[in-house]
Amino acid sequence: MIIVGERLNSSRTPVFQALNRKYEKYLLDEALKQERAGANYIDLNAATLLEQEVSRLKWAIPLLQKKLAIPLSIDTPNSEAMEEGLKIHKGKALLNSLSGENRRIKAFLPLIKKYQPRVIILCLDDRGIPQSSDQALAIAEKMLSLLCKEGINVEDIFVDPLVRPVGTDSRAGKLFMESLQKIKKNLPEVKTIAGISNISFGLPRRKLLNRTFLILAIQKGLDAAILDPLDKEIISSSYSVQTLLGKDSAIKNYLGYIRQKK
Repeated sequence: MIIVGERLNSSRTPVFQALNRKYEKYLLDEALKQERAGANYIDLNAATLLEQEVSRLKWAIPLLQKKLAIPLSIDTPNSEAMEEGLKIHKGKALLNSLSGENRRIKAFLPLIKKYQPRVIILCLDDRGIPQSSDQALAIAEKMLSLLCKEGINVEDIFVDPLVRPVGTDSRAGKLFMESLQKIKKNLPEVKTIAGISNISFGLPRRKLLNRTFLILAIQKGLDAAILDPLDKEIISSSYSVQTLLGKDSAIKNYLGYIRQKK
């Protein structure tokens, strides 16, 4: 399971303030804690700073990369901010994300070709959010074909079937699982990813819902998750379910995790 740490998101007030006021210690502490907890990428989102987004990414990315041993996921819908982030990022960043909307393709595809990051494909296009698993699969197939034609290695592509809050649509979890399963069946060569905490937005006891949702998604073939790696219960559940599903060869990952906890 590939973990993308979600905590450096400017929609969180402490992160917004740290980016806005350039609090180095807070940003580094949050990033390093996620890395130590097992994150493979640190997601960095400065989008709520609006006109300051570009300047703050240019400040934060080198700061974080001086201390981190893992790459960043650059999370922005702003093509100017994305280009600045990819330009200064050392090594292969993760681009979060490319949707099937024509304006996003037009803005982001040249950047993907130029900087060769790993890419998250979001199952969303100009028709809006898919209302069926068939629609989600069609978008995934179209976007995967587009990127492969442009020379992007399929190993560098993640498909996000799109997690919607179950609090606003009681079918959201079921539709996601159906979409995930269909994508894994028809596009077995591509990795899948999901923003786990989106499922519980607006509801009480969010960690319980997030943890249960992740377990179900791993069972359906989820390869990567954007989540809070400091949530010990969700990380424990991730190791446990992979072991029980036979995805942990010789149970090495589970035993290593338990030893590390001790």
